Amino acid sequence: MISRRSFLKLSGLAVVAAGAGFGTGSMLSRGETRRFAMHGFVPDDDRVVSEFLRFFAAELPSGAAAPVITADGRWTGVVRAALRPSTRSAGAEQGSGRVHVRLVRLGQPLTGDVLVADDRKRIYDPAGDFSVALHALRSRLKGSEAQYMISAEYVEEAPLAALLSSNRVLVVENDRGIVDRIALDGISRRIDVRGAQGLTGVSVTAAGAHVHSASCRHGLCRSAGIAARPGDVIACAPNRVLLRVENA
Repeated sequence: MISRRSFLKLSGLAVVAAGAGFGTGSMLSRGETRRFAMHGFVPDDDRVVSEFLRFFAAELPSGAAAPVITADGRWTGVVRAALRPSTRSAGAEQGSGRVHVRLVRLGQPLTGDVLVADDRKRIYDPAGDFSVALHALRSRLKGSEAQYMISAEYVEEAPLAALLSSNRVLVVENDRGIVDRIALDGISRRIDVRGAQGLTGVSVTAAGAHVHSASCRHGLCRSAGIAARPGDVIACAPNRVLLRVENA
């Protein structure tokens, strides 16, 4: 049985989990909103996608809802198998939040990578926050040519929170935490988000948010379209910038 230990450093030392060291421990805090997400650029390879999702599944608490899958028919079975209940945490962590997995083909191939974020509202720094096993996965991804972007997210909100709010907000994050929360209220604006490799320029309108300029080499985030609906995500792994839309 794989031991569940934190990706995060404890007492200044990187954690090395027993066995393969998959789990991230109690990353899902007990506040009003619990969130854990992994966003990756992955190759067209069932085994790699399944391994990516097993990292995510190890963080799903007992009682998490069946996944909602947005992917073409070929991938639906792969995702369901990787997230079957037997792959989830055997620990005492409980939760009844929703699980959503999106798998979208990229317009152009690029170097693989992975982003991890949780409800502490920060994007993990691979140099200091990743476990040995997650480092190994990232190394394999970075040695591959990615054809897909995958987003796997667990969200547990306070009861009725989503039902009581019809407003949308753009949450802007980098590796230091939340940079801004911007209401999608019809007021047009532009912001620059500082990331690991420079600035990411974001345009925000009533229709949603999109990246209009990027300092990363491939600039994939510029072609990612508009994030408009709750759950929509635009991720830039090289710059460690994440844009996501949620209910206000």
